[in-house]
Amino acid sequence: MIEKGKYTIHYHHWRANCIAKDLYLGEKRFLAFVKLCKINEVLLDVVWIEGCVIIDLDKKSLYFWSLEMGMNSAVNFYLDMLQKKWHEWSISILFNKMYDVEKILNIDYVSNQDAYKYPIGTEDDIANDELSEWLNSVVIIKTATYLHICLIGSLDVQNILTCGEKAIKVLLNKHQCELPKEDDEIIGGCLIIDIETKQIWISESEFSLWEQTEPKWPGYKLNMGDYGYIGTLKLANIDIENLAMPTDKIKEVFNDLIRQTSDFDPASMAKALLKEDKDIRFNPDFFDDVNPQKTLFERLKVSLYKKFKL
Repeated sequence: MIEKGKYTIHYHHWRANCIAKDLYLGEKRFLAFVKLCKINEVLLDVVWIEGCVIIDLDKKSLYFWSLEMGMNSAVNFYLDMLQKKWHEWSISILFNKMYDVEKILNIDYVSNQDAYKYPIGTEDDIANDELSEWLNSVVIIKTATYLHICLIGSLDVQNILTCGEKAIKVLLNKHQCELPKEDDEIIGGCLIIDIETKQIWISESEFSLWEQTEPKWPGYKLNMGDYGYIGTLKLANIDIENLAMPTDKIKEVFNDLIRQTSDFDPASMAKALLKEDKDIRFNPDFFDDVNPQKTLFERLKVSLYKKFKL
């Protein structure tokens, strides 16, 4: 939270996966909730941080990212609706997570983190990859006149980048397919390699990935961020007509995104874990039970639910 040019770090142990829901409570309720959270001296390191919100009170600017949010067409609808809750604020998603946070706060964060070493992919790995029943990633080799579209299943798109430019030839030999629709539940990540303009687009922000793989892609520029499947296609100027999820699906996903669930009780969870293993020791932050304050209507609804077991 930035105020009068200085920032304070507020921390909550459990609510990174609730950022979209909590922001949708609106400016007043969210700010009141943040002020109840404990104050930290430093930001969590990149291994542990699962979400971050920057509230610049001086500029009325709101920035955020959440590991649990997922990027799809419903998020654009969410941002439009969120603007009505924060109508005097500028709102931005931080597509590159802590890389973006570092720039906004003008701090030295990235260089102080331990770089993650991604497994090195090989040409054989790519050639022998088998599709999954659950999630498959879309990989596209792009030229000015042609798209070669294929799916990978047992590999991540990171394995292709760590393999290097030699992966292109192997990918071009893989079975060609049509672009799947956004609401196809088998879609994982998306990687696009333009071999003419020497640009790469990847649909997720992966910490230290490009630092590790850039030498294997001489002359290429990486466009990385949590843009999602459709967003990545758009950035690469690939036609998305009839691919985005339909309006009714967008509204369904949006409603799930903003729905406040019942309050999580860490003390109850601790009791259950101790029954399984009495020697468990808990970090004090485990018992963080600060939640956004309920409105009078919400408190009444909870009271009625408990009384009549609705």
